[in-house]
Amino acid sequence: SRREPLVLAAHDGRRRVLHAVDAAARRSGLRPGLFLAEARARVAGLHVRDADPAADAAGLHRLALWCLRRYSPVVAIDPPQGLWIDATGAGHLFGGDEAMLADMIGHLGGAGIRARAAMAGTAGAAHALARHAAGRSLVCTGGLEEVLAPLPLAALRLPAATVREFSRLGFERIGQLEASPKPALELRFGPEPGLRLDQAFGRRPEPLVPIVPSKTVVAERGFAEPISATET
Repeated sequence: SRREPLVLAAHDGRRRVLHAVDAAARRSGLRPGLFLAEARARVAGLHVRDADPAADAAGLHRLALWCLRRYSPVVAIDPPQGLWIDATGAGHLFGGDEAMLADMIGHLGGAGIRARAAMAGTAGAAHALARHAAGRSLVCTGGLEEVLAPLPLAALRLPAATVREFSRLGFERIGQLEASPKPALELRFGPEPGLRLDQAFGRRPEPLVPIVPSKTVVAERGFAEPISATET
C-alpha cells in the first residue's frame, strides 16, 4: 500500500494551497491551508492531486442521503466536510446515543471514511465538539458550559482573522469569551461572536435546512377513529 503523504491542492488566488491531507501528510505536519510550495519544501516525495470541490460536494450529498435512510429523517449538509443530523428520538433505535454514534463511525470506517461525531443539545455545540473535543465521539450529557468552555475559539465557526485578533487580546478559549461583557465584544468585533456564542449555548435558535430526496416515499393510512395508543 502507498505510504507516502498525499494532499489535494486548490488555487487560492494565484497560489496553490492544501485543500485536504491524508493521515500520513498530517503526521508530517501538513495541514489544510498551507501553501503547496511550503508543503513540498517540508516533505520530500509528496504526492499532490488536484482538489475537486464539486465531486466532494456530490459525495457529501450522497453520504447525507445514506444518513437520512439509516439514522434520522432530518439531515442537513454542513460543507465542506460535515453533516448535521437531528437525532431527537433516534438513539434508542440503536441501543442509546453512544451506540448510535459508534454505529455511525463504524459503518463509515468500513467504507474508508474516518469520521468524528458528537451529540449535543444544540447544532453549534455538536459542531464544536465533533471537531475540537478529544476522542472520536462524544455525547454531551451534562451542561454545555462544562464541555464548551475549554474548547478553542475556532470551535465557534468564527473567521480565522477574528480568531487571530482575539488571540492577540489574550482570548483563546470559549469560556473566556463567554465570561466577557457582550456589549464590549459587539462594539469591537460586530455581532457574529455573540451570535455564535448564543447559538452554541442555545440562547438563540439555529434552524437546520434539511436535504430533501428527489424521490421521497410517503405512506399514509386513514383510520375511522382517532389513534392515541403507541401500540396501535
